[in-house]
Amino acid sequence: MASATAPALNREDSRGIYADEQLAEALAYYRGQRFDKAEAIYRKILKKEPNNAGALHMLGLLTLRKDRAERAVQLLIKAAKIAPDRPEILCDLGNAFKGMGRHKDAIKAHRMVLTLLPESPEAHSNLGSAFNAAGKAGKAVECFEKAVKLRPNDPELLYNLGNGMLAAERFREAEEILRRVVYDRPDHIRAQINLGAALKEQGKLDAAIERLQKAIAAHPESAEAHWNYGLTLLALNKFEEGSPEYEWRAALPGFAMEHPGTPQWQGEPLEGRVLLVHAEQGLGDTIQFARYLPLLQKLDGRVLFACAPRLHKLLRSIAGMVELAPIDRLPKHDVQSPLISLPRLYENGLPYLPKNPAYIPVEKARAEVWREALGETKKFRIGIAWQGSPDYANDVRRSIPLVNFDRLIGTEGVEIVSLQQGEGLNQIAELGWENRIRDFSEHMDRDSAFVDTLAVMASMDLIVTSDTAIAHLAGASGRPVQVALCHQPDWRWGLKGDRSQWYPSMTLVRQKTAGDWAEVFERIVAALPRSW
Repeated sequence: MASATAPALNREDSRGIYADEQLAEALAYYRGQRFDKAEAIYRKILKKEPNNAGALHMLGLLTLRKDRAERAVQLLIKAAKIAPDRPEILCDLGNAFKGMGRHKDAIKAHRMVLTLLPESPEAHSNLGSAFNAAGKAGKAVECFEKAVKLRPNDPELLYNLGNGMLAAERFREAEEILRRVVYDRPDHIRAQINLGAALKEQGKLDAAIERLQKAIAAHPESAEAHWNYGLTLLALNKFEEGSPEYEWRAALPGFAMEHPGTPQWQGEPLEGRVLLVHAEQGLGDTIQFARYLPLLQKLDGRVLFACAPRLHKLLRSIAGMVELAPIDRLPKHDVQSPLISLPRLYENGLPYLPKNPAYIPVEKARAEVWREALGETKKFRIGIAWQGSPDYANDVRRSIPLVNFDRLIGTEGVEIVSLQQGEGLNQIAELGWENRIRDFSEHMDRDSAFVDTLAVMASMDLIVTSDTAIAHLAGASGRPVQVALCHQPDWRWGLKGDRSQWYPSMTLVRQKTAGDWAEVFERIVAALPRSW
């Protein structure tokens, strides 16, 4: 979501730090996008006047344009200390902090702007954008509402309020506000796209598709419009239509994908060339789509698969003749393909099931070691995982606070084993559940990711998990697994039904009402065997 418009700088009319003739000349170059000329003047000024706040400020912005964020922030901080009464400096400093992910600092800077400009709609909206970036949607909405109250019909301020409502999962209100924006500004592509998202989140899928089609027709080069359109089609299991649209993810700024700079492979014969397939997004995605690696062995050339080195041991048995390489040091190659582009090339995007759906085997010796460590029991053993990576944009919706597992953990005759590692493990102690959950995390997966987790799964009667890599690992190894899904889950799970097209051993347990995990776990417990 785009941030609010910063307060106007209006340096031509200002007195003091921007009134100098040289600064005015540099500003003219800056506005004319002759950045080298502008920078040369600012540096010349600072050589004579090291504490010139105007030159420091603008040089900070130029440095930010060069992706030297740390140095830019240093310059902006120095400018702000010299001229603490200049809101435009503090605003640009706050935006720089936000771009670096330093959310607390961004909020602090924009709050300082607001003390200087308490009646500025832009100041309120910028603070809201900082809260939004920090994941504090409720506070963001409050700021956006104040901005709109001060200037009710500004389309950019309304757009930011609509985005805030979207982040706060107030989808009906987001739809109403964003409709106002696109009514007044039909060419507002970002509002069109986010209106489509608000419609999709409410289950108004036909309307969402129509809205996104209109956005694409008006802006055919908008990667974000194509991307959202593709996600909607894929969620509806329209794989053949959605897969080409999904390819636009490569053009999205900041998307978790390598860009090797070589031509993308389109399924043609290699004729002796080297193909590099590279993992993208999260570890769960790598596990899910590693099913395509055996198909690549039939190609008439050398095939390399680059992924996180900690996954190599897990994937080696299915890679076969495909050579594994580290994702952080891409080897030389002729053509390349992102991993999740393979479905489009092999099955027109349709889910592909290998002959053996349990395509990731467990190490028998390691499984035996863990069977002995777990010991004998007459209880029904359930392995659980609840927390995904907090870096994922929608993690707050897919991850499940451990407290929601209480009814499952309290079921008579059940033994619970934690499959969780890293983030989320602290919740066991916070809840005082050390005696309710067996946790072996300190001794697991020391030599490679998931190898011990997979071996522990072999001793489980059932796995119950949120939408994390553990769900994919259980499905890829053929273990019985129930995945608790939020009301509007990721596209790969579709929107209806309790079966996964990717994993035959998996049951999908969907929220009937957004945010209601209690009812989900009632059904999970009710589905447990009556005796064991």
